[in-house]
Amino acid sequence: MADSLIFFLNCTVTLFSIIDPLGGAAVLLAMTGGDTEANRSDQAKRAVMATGSVLIFFTILGGTIFAIFGISIHALMVAGGLILLRFAFKMVEGESFQYKSSKPELAEAEIKEDIAIIPLAVPLMAGPAAITTVMVFANRANGVLEWILLFMAIGITLYLTHIILQHSQNFSNWLGDLGTRILTRAMGLVLLAMGAEFILSGIKGYFE
Repeated sequence: MADSLIFFLNCTVTLFSIIDPLGGAAVLLAMTGGDTEANRSDQAKRAVMATGSVLIFFTILGGTIFAIFGISIHALMVAGGLILLRFAFKMVEGESFQYKSSKPELAEAEIKEDIAIIPLAVPLMAGPAAITTVMVFANRANGVLEWILLFMAIGITLYLTHIILQHSQNFSNWLGDLGTRILTRAMGLVLLAMGAEFILSGIKGYFE
């Protein structure tokens, strides 16, 4: 029982650290500047749901899928890095994430770009590191109890992440428009560095 408890604590602490909900909240805030609280709350909720779906999927089937298709985690890291770079350049250059419209939408209203799935959930929170982590813990789980504890750890981590993302709205009110614009560019630089790190680490690991 003690070993199972240690396993559960390791899963929870490790996942919380890797998902980094505080960093996710800062990115959410930077990418939704000027949005209504309702829209930001919706983005946060769907980002957490998408993150949970990805993590549970790879917990159960990740090892099998990677083996069948011959995909390495290093390739996943490169792909995730490229996604981050796309959004990071927009943020650094001050481009708006605000609107995307098709012809039918123009007749009705302008629609906000959805950043909940990409890049907030994937690859920021449910990125290569988080996917690798749940796959490793799934491989280590001994018996039904530890599998249940692993899913509990994922659930607790996502619940805490959702609470933190929701509080980004209060942070937005405190920062104001100027502060939000500064944060957007600062987080853009951080995402550029993260994207580059993903790509370089993936390339390095692939050839080692």
